[in-house]
Amino acid sequence: MDFYKKAAFIFILIILGIIVTVKSLEPIIEKQLSNVFADKKISKKLNKELLNLTEDFTPEKREFYKKILVSIYSKWLPLIEEAKKEAENK
Repeated sequence: MDFYKKAAFIFILIILGIIVTVKSLEPIIEKQLSNVFADKKISKKLNKELLNLTEDFTPEKREFYKKILVSIYSKWLPLIEEAKKEAENK
């Protein structure tokens, strides 16, 4: 009978330890999750701002964006072509 009392007491201590650990880690996990969702909100705000910038598309803005896109495309084109060749080989 004494063995069962000790086993029950240890079981209760383990359960209480798990509960205390979960309760102490809960604010940390909640903060991390809120940071993840905050980044998504910022991303949505940036996306909306970029869309608003392109609504009034003056010739100067067109040239500016065109220069950026040409430089990006020229840098990424060899990598894209290499990836296409590797995909065709597979």
